Amino acid sequence: MRTAFIILSALILAIAAADASAQRGGRRGGGADRAAKAQEKPQESVDQLALILAELQEDLKLTANQQAVWDAYARNVEALASDVARERRRTKEVMQMKVLQRLDHAVDVARDRLTAVEDIAAAAKKLYAGLTPEQQSTADPRLATAMAAAADSGSASARIPPGPPEGRR
Repeated sequence: MRTAFIILSALILAIAAADASAQRGGRRGGGADRAAKAQEKPQESVDQLALILAELQEDLKLTANQQAVWDAYARNVEALASDVARERRRTKEVMQMKVLQRLDHAVDVARDRLTAVEDIAAAAKKLYAGLTPEQQSTADPRLATAMAAAADSGSASARIPPGPPEGRR
């Protein structure tokens, strides 16, 4: 009986410590520091994404007929980046929500992101289908890199190395 009491007490203390740690921002630093960093990052990621898209567009050497499809793809990628940046600015507001509201909010955000990624994938497939074989080799894997950069605030470009997929195994 005494052992069960000690285990239960330790468990309650661990839960209370985790809750207190989460309320003050965790072990990595205060919540205010993290919120300030989140405020700085959106502009950086927008600049990074704009550079990725501009370089890809230039390297593809699009024809006039391909430009409209490219524009649709770029708009979808930029819309996702805008949604991510907007959500990062809402961090403080979201952290003030009750737990059930935060869970519902997380589901809504995930649903919106899925829709945005599906829109990008559809636009990328349409664009890719209209490219010449030479343009397709230029686009591989950079179309996905731009989408990942938008979804992950610009840091994804380091995760998907350039070159053919077989060279990345």
